[in-house]
Amino acid sequence: MSADRPVRGGVLFALAEGLAPDIPRCTWKGATLPCYRVARGVLAIVPLPADEPAGTFTLTFDRPAGRITRQITVADHDFGRELVFLDSAHYALVKRGADVARDARALRAVLGAESDTRYWSGSWGAPVKGARGDGYGAERFYYRAADSSRAIRLGPELKTTGSFGLDTVVASSRDVPSWRHAGVDLTASRGSSVVAPAAGLVADVGSYILTGNTVVIDHGQGVHSAYFHLDTALVRRGDRVAAGKRIGRVGATGLATGPHLHYGIYVHGKDIDPAAWAAMPAFARDQGDAGTSKSKQ
Repeated sequence: MSADRPVRGGVLFALAEGLAPDIPRCTWKGATLPCYRVARGVLAIVPLPADEPAGTFTLTFDRPAGRITRQITVADHDFGRELVFLDSAHYALVKRGADVARDARALRAVLGAESDTRYWSGSWGAPVKGARGDGYGAERFYYRAADSSRAIRLGPELKTTGSFGLDTVVASSRDVPSWRHAGVDLTASRGSSVVAPAAGLVADVGSYILTGNTVVIDHGQGVHSAYFHLDTALVRRGDRVAAGKRIGRVGATGLATGPHLHYGIYVHGKDIDPAAWAAMPAFARDQGDAGTSKSKQ
């Protein structure tokens, strides 16, 4: 079994070579994950989201001929903190707790959907040409612009307390709204083209309180990409898109202080750093002729 260097916020591409056509069952942290045939064997894609701890965990491939077990150490990473100052209209959005939670449930259902077919192959491109992104995993604390001095004074005392929406909510006794950022922000001018980085099916097109105009693409086998704050969506739910297909234009809708694209990658419903996904090894990119063969759950 081969696996790359896993780190919190990244993704583990676990390859069991030479097991096809006997597709095993994969377990990680006590949960069963689907695994699929690729050109060199059987692949399990294991998300390592920022809101789960570092440490050493057991990865297991079970098959009729026997069990393969590997202890995997997930390295820690400091994602940092960011204080975000909002005008009154934007701050009002983060205080709409019930509505935000409803939107999060709807998006979570889309992002957690599993399909056996893999629509993409090869390397992934960038959704916005030439844009640079950052901010994955950071704890973002939202204040009114008028509270900037208070925010700087109190920010270091805040601690993560639980889970909310699509990100990890961070709160304190002072009830400062905050979320762990589940993607990267790509800086681009309003109206810039947003393209599909890989082939897939459009799973959702909608408008939500925090994410604004939103497109989600299902790339198959539990992999989704998400595009938030669009000015305009140029696709409809159910559309089949090829890599490089224009799907929208950069905007500043929802909880956005200026034009940019929030770009997220989700594996089996859990967010990972898009940079880690783009750096996938060759054996994960090349599915061969058997990319739809799946383990029995």
